[in-house]
Amino acid sequence: MNLTDSPLLKTIVDSTPIGICILNADGLLAELVNDKFIEITGIGKEAIIGKSFLESFAQLSGKYKAAVRDIANTGESYFMDEIALQVQRDGKEEEIQVSFIYAPVLDEKAEVSKVGVWILEKPNPSGPKESKSTADKATDNLNQILNMLPASVVVIRGKDLVVEMINDTNLDYWKKSREEVIGRPFLEILPDLANQPFAGQLLQVMETGEVLDVKESQVLFTMADGSTRETYVDYTYQPLLDLEGNRNGVLVMSFEITDRVISKRLLEKYAEELSSANEQLSVANQLLAQSEARFKFLIQEAPVAIGVLHGRELLVETANQRLRQVWGKKSDIIGLPLMKVLPELKGQPFLGILDEVYTSGVAFNANEIGAILEHDGELKELFFNVVYQPVDGLDGNVSDILVVAVEVTEQVNSRKLVEKSEQHFRRLADLVPAKISNASPNGEVTFFNKQWLNYAGMDFESLRDFGYHQMLHPAEIVGFQAGLAEAAQKGVPHISEMRFKNTDGAYIWHLNVASPVLDEEGNITMWVGSTTDIQSLKAEEQRKSDFVSMLSHELRTPVTSIKGHVQLLLRLLARETGSKFLEKLNSSLSRIDVLLVQLTGLIGDMLDLSRIDAGRMDLKMERFSVDGLVLEVVEDFRLSHQDRFFNLDLGTGVEVTADRDRMSQVLINLISNAIKYSPSSDVVDISVLLTGNEVQVAIKDDGIGIEEKDQRKIFERFFRVEGQNEKYYSGFGIGLFLVHNIVSRHGGRITVESEPGKGAVFSIFLPV
Repeated sequence: MNLTDSPLLKTIVDSTPIGICILNADGLLAELVNDKFIEITGIGKEAIIGKSFLESFAQLSGKYKAAVRDIANTGESYFMDEIALQVQRDGKEEEIQVSFIYAPVLDEKAEVSKVGVWILEKPNPSGPKESKSTADKATDNLNQILNMLPASVVVIRGKDLVVEMINDTNLDYWKKSREEVIGRPFLEILPDLANQPFAGQLLQVMETGEVLDVKESQVLFTMADGSTRETYVDYTYQPLLDLEGNRNGVLVMSFEITDRVISKRLLEKYAEELSSANEQLSVANQLLAQSEARFKFLIQEAPVAIGVLHGRELLVETANQRLRQVWGKKSDIIGLPLMKVLPELKGQPFLGILDEVYTSGVAFNANEIGAILEHDGELKELFFNVVYQPVDGLDGNVSDILVVAVEVTEQVNSRKLVEKSEQHFRRLADLVPAKISNASPNGEVTFFNKQWLNYAGMDFESLRDFGYHQMLHPAEIVGFQAGLAEAAQKGVPHISEMRFKNTDGAYIWHLNVASPVLDEEGNITMWVGSTTDIQSLKAEEQRKSDFVSMLSHELRTPVTSIKGHVQLLLRLLARETGSKFLEKLNSSLSRIDVLLVQLTGLIGDMLDLSRIDAGRMDLKMERFSVDGLVLEVVEDFRLSHQDRFFNLDLGTGVEVTADRDRMSQVLINLISNAIKYSPSSDVVDISVLLTGNEVQVAIKDDGIGIEEKDQRKIFERFFRVEGQNEKYYSGFGIGLFLVHNIVSRHGGRITVESEPGKGAVFSIFLPV
């Protein structure tokens, strides 16, 4: 359709208080001119239409003629302010001051097809008041057009980056008033942006003349209370030229996309929820927004889907490339009714919503609204955040509807997938026998499975608000809270045995695991809890402990009696000599005595085990020398194991406060193991070192070693390494458990380093 055939354009051109003349790009022949243009210039319509603009205004100097000729090649607008023009009006020749704007009008291929000439007569201070009124009205209309856009626009001039023009949307984004902004340098208005890249980019655009287009840029504002307002924008910096063609300004167009960026980040990290995408869209250029052609150009280049529907028939007046992609259509839809462009909308709510917007004049906003649209012959369900904004015509009634849409199909589908996955998880959680729970990073519970609800006899809200803490055994609350705090700090699960009260009021033992779920940065995104009933295991463990305690006490008395009789016989036999029978009997009794010593040690270990279970292992704390204790224990071993070599590295002189007998028991156990598990080696290395605030006692052997998978278990109760020869490596597997318990009760720790076939090093660390 020819530009001059557009009824809407003719109405706008004829009604505006600014002189407008439309030229073709080839010969600059005038195709359309309004009455205001004729009134200002004093040139008759017949002398303009079909004539060359350069001939009609031969009085213009060469540089102004060159500027209008260059538009078809450069595609850049020119602005000329306070130009003296000799005109013939009402039979009188007079000189007036005017402002010219030359602006390209682009076709669908983004090529210059027309040239728009805007002329505005400057008011004469001594002239009639009507001139000033007309200029003010033009300015008001310009501001109204600019402020109708759901976008942010600002024009910045000179090396000092002085703000020349700005619309209300940009003022709202900056949180500034017009008085605080107009005529002031950019960095004086927003000093908190000095360390951000924008000022440098503005100067770079003025210097190079290159358009700068930036997506998802972070902008940080410092608020009055000292807090930081974090926002994100898509923005474009376009250079502006003065009359001589010098770059002296920048047109800034920006779209705040903070909500979209936050929504995308939440989707990528947590896959739980989505926020609405952008609520504010592109910013238009105030100077160039005076013309419909420039306004359409801005719409075409906007990074979101934008279109204009005219009249109640919803004729497609404008549809940028992004909107046509969303609709799945080409550029031939311009001028057609929306119902013909998108027949698949029949039965969907959009036509009714648009009609309501047109008739009521009230904007419509919606997030994640679904639409069935045809793409390449196939119907697809897509989701959008949309704004339908009514636009008033010259008569004050709604003339057009501005359509702005952001497709969020991917986000919606991702959220639905997350919701489906969550429902699947909840169904699985209800099927497992354990009690499963979920909590947010701050500890607020978001889910209890059926096993929890049935055990507590409560609904979810009651159990979440008060029931869970009421079910905890009072003696374990403090430890549980401390364990959770440590788990949150270290990012590791907290595992504990706890009692929870059931519906009968009885406290039942459970194994409770609270596991933090971390993101890529190590931040907690949620807590997952698993609570398993171990009451029967605890009862079985208690029965085992009672049995061991009873057995050890029952065995101790007869073993003590047997040992006494054996020692008596040995003393009697020592008086008799010469008989081979007596020598053989003496040897057997000596062997029985050694075995009784081993049996007495095992019974002692079982008694210690029962004392640990009952919490009755008391410590007799005293101050003593670590070197002295090690030397004393090793001397005993040298007497009883004369075939072994004990290499000592002492001399620290360190003293500790501990139970000397218990620490002697620890050393005896570790040295005995070093001897027992080194059948082919006769050397044991023992060292005492001072490391920081700890003293380290290390026992090293060159024996059979310990596999890595067993090193984590050797300090557990009754654990024995698989595959050991029972003939040579006897025992109940409680020695190292007792060692670990004794060292831990002293506030110390024990470690092991070993490889199969290369021996082992057991190290005790005690606080000095």
